[in-house]
Amino acid sequence: MSTLIDELEARKNDYVLVADVITLMENATNSTPHEVVKYLDAHNIDEQISIFYMDESYNFEPYNGHLIGLGNDANRTYFHKSDVMAFEPITKHNVFKESLYTNNIVADVYGRTHDVNQYKKNREETYLTLSETIDLINTNINPSNQYGLSVDNTKLRDLARKKNFTPCFYYHGYVGEIDYQGILHTEIIAGYFTYRLLTEEICGFDNYMELPSDGVKIYRIIERKSARFADYDDGLFLFYKNPNGLTNAEADRQTHVEADEIRFVKREVDSYIASLANNSMSRDDTPAQNDSKLLAKLKKLQSENDDLNARLSTARNTYKQHRNEIKALTEKNEKADSEKAELIEQLNSVQAKLADKQTDSAILSNTDIQNIKKAAIKQFNRSLAMALIDLDYQSNLRKGDIVNFIIPYMKELAYVLADEQADKAKVLTVKSKTIYDTHLQGLKFKQGTQTKKERERVNIELLFKKQLPVTE
Repeated sequence: MSTLIDELEARKNDYVLVADVITLMENATNSTPHEVVKYLDAHNIDEQISIFYMDESYNFEPYNGHLIGLGNDANRTYFHKSDVMAFEPITKHNVFKESLYTNNIVADVYGRTHDVNQYKKNREETYLTLSETIDLINTNINPSNQYGLSVDNTKLRDLARKKNFTPCFYYHGYVGEIDYQGILHTEIIAGYFTYRLLTEEICGFDNYMELPSDGVKIYRIIERKSARFADYDDGLFLFYKNPNGLTNAEADRQTHVEADEIRFVKREVDSYIASLANNSMSRDDTPAQNDSKLLAKLKKLQSENDDLNARLSTARNTYKQHRNEIKALTEKNEKADSEKAELIEQLNSVQAKLADKQTDSAILSNTDIQNIKKAAIKQFNRSLAMALIDLDYQSNLRKGDIVNFIIPYMKELAYVLADEQADKAKVLTVKSKTIYDTHLQGLKFKQGTQTKKERERVNIELLFKKQLPVTE
């Protein structure tokens, strides 16, 4: 880099990004970005400190706006370092005790600065899986379950909804953001990410979680090559590889994450456990502790809860085990419906041709046409039965099941062949016995007396379109 460029880069050393000041205040006061901005606004920071932006010539110009409405522009605007160091509402919290004086705040080529110590703290955090989080809570709070029910996936989801702790997932690779000019900026980041609906995936059945189309949010940065993004930046996209601008961005965007990648910060879980312990101690002198009826009721509820958890686990395993099988059977059933529609179309075509066909010697009589229609219905009934037998891979269907299934479709076909005249359609249909003895002659069905379980079985559609009950 030339000496002139070095001189221009040196100008940035006198400034600090607004976003980095907010991040340092968060870490020093254990607050959220919103709380920090609200605090600074209450101390009239806009009247005490000017905000700047840097143009293409490395000149810092006054920014026409206020901190309270800065939003994402906090990543592109600056305070003069000397102004911040002289602003008592910030300095009294020892925000810059280590960072500026020990050179732990590092500037990069984008004009962003970041606190190296914060990433070290993020790396030292312990991140727990779903099962580890549940085990940790249940092991440490009321081991005998004296005061309430154990935590399961549903309870954990409810706690996350109340912001007791935040679910996240690990990712290492290219992270990108589209700026207000429609330009995609990317950099390599290793860290933990989250999004609003990730909380709901705690009780999900699928093996994969679909990432939101409007991007994810950084939860904790572990390592990065530059300082473009910071903790809690949102509207970011993850990529399998560095995309070539917006052209290939959608194709290279990562859209799913494995469900078992959900993690929780152990420090947050420990804080929740400590709060429960304090609440438990405050109840030690209450009469409810010695109420045997209440304890018996709690034990009963625990037993019921364990039973529900077992049923939920069984339902989840069954769903995963049969998902591919359900998909295959559904496709076969759709294929059968398509073949039925095709056959009706062919029959309509034949009917039209028969209506128009005339020869020099004779014209088909009404009786001949009626016999052709009856033959078509017979063949339709037989073809539909053969399709059902082929789909019935467990051989559970009896002849009566199939006949009952065929009859409404036979009536529908007859109505079409009879030009939608109900009285003529009735002449074309046949009774169950005729279907039994003639139309399905020679086909093989399950024999023997039905068991009680088979007599109670639901209709034939559910045999192929399996539907699990809602367990939540």
